[in-house]
Amino acid sequence: MLAEDRQRAIVEAVRARGSVTIRELAEELSVAAVTIRGDVRELARRGEVARVHGGVVWPAAEGEPVPAKRPAPESGRGYHLGMVVPHSSYYYPEVVGGAKAAAEALGVRLALGVSRNAFAEEKALTAKMLDAGVDGLVVTTAEDPRTSPDAEAWLRSLPVPVVLAERRVGLDSGAVEHVATDHEYGAHLAVRHLAEAGRSRIALLQFDTMTAPMLQIGYQRALTALDLKPCSPEVPSILSEDDPADLDEKCDQLVRCVKTGQLDAVLVHNDLIALPLVSRLQTSGIRIPDDLAVVTYDDELAELADPPLTAVAPPRHAVGAEAVELLVRRLDDPGRPAHHLMLRPVLNVRS
Repeated sequence: MLAEDRQRAIVEAVRARGSVTIRELAEELSVAAVTIRGDVRELARRGEVARVHGGVVWPAAEGEPVPAKRPAPESGRGYHLGMVVPHSSYYYPEVVGGAKAAAEALGVRLALGVSRNAFAEEKALTAKMLDAGVDGLVVTTAEDPRTSPDAEAWLRSLPVPVVLAERRVGLDSGAVEHVATDHEYGAHLAVRHLAEAGRSRIALLQFDTMTAPMLQIGYQRALTALDLKPCSPEVPSILSEDDPADLDEKCDQLVRCVKTGQLDAVLVHNDLIALPLVSRLQTSGIRIPDDLAVVTYDDELAELADPPLTAVAPPRHAVGAEAVELLVRRLDDPGRPAHHLMLRPVLNVRS
C-alpha cells in the first residue's frame, strides 16, 4: 500500500471513530507499527490528525481541548533496552537506526554497545547492561548460535528476554526470538533476475562469512528451479578477505571464464568487494554488463559503481525496528508464543 493510501485510510479511521491506536492501525493496514507512526507524524504535521501517546485522535478545533477519549497508552514507556552489534562501520548502522527509531516511537530507552566482532567483548558488554538494569536485549552475536554451542548456551542463560537481530536461533535456544533477513530468498531473487535477463551461466562469488551458507542455499535452489547448470570448477566462488593479491587472482580467473564462455553473470557478496572487482574487470577488457552482468548483495555502495549495479537490499532498518518492537511485545506479554521473523530483501534494478 502506498503512503498516500495509508494516510488516507488513517484519516478516515480517525474521523469515523474519534481515536484509534497505532497497533489497531498497523493490524488493519497490514504494515509495521513503525510505518504507521511515520504516517501519523506526517499527518499531524499537516494538521489532519492529532498525535497522542500510543495512537491518534481527531484534531480539536482552534481553542478547543483535545478530545478526552484517547487510546490507552501503548506499553513500552519506561522500558530500558540494551543492544549489542558486532561493528558500527558497515551494514549495522542502518539496523541500529531502525532500532533507535522504534525505541523513540515506543517511548523506551535504548543503550548501544559495539563488540568489535568478539564473543568475549560481547558478553562483557551485555553483563554491563544487565548490571545497569536493562529489561531486555537486542543482540547480534559474533558467532552463529546455530553452530556455536557456547553462543547458544550463553543466550539461553541470559536473565532477560532476548531478540536476535540478523541472527537465527537453533532448536535448543528456548525462548530466544529472532528477526533476520531471508538471505536465501535474496540470492534466489538475484539469480532469477539474471536468468530473466537472458543469462544462463551464473556464478556466486562471496567472502566466507556467516551469510555465505544462506546465500549458497538460495543460489543452488534457484539454479535447480530455473533448470540452470552449475558453473564449472574453474569459476571462483570464495574470496579471501583483505587480500588484494587474491582479488587480482580471482579477477584473472573470471576474465578467463568470461572469454571462454563459461560465465556470463555473477552475484557478488558484498558491495565492498563488488566495486573494486568491477573496476579490475573493466581494466582487463570485460564490458559490464555486456560481457558479464554483475549483481551485488547488500546495496550499501552499488549505486555509486560505474555503471550503477543492480543490488539485493536487505531490509536493515526494518530488522532493527522489528527487533525492538518484538522485544517490547515480549516484555508486555511474557507468555506469548516465541516469534521468529524472516524479512525478505528487495532487488533494486539499475542500468
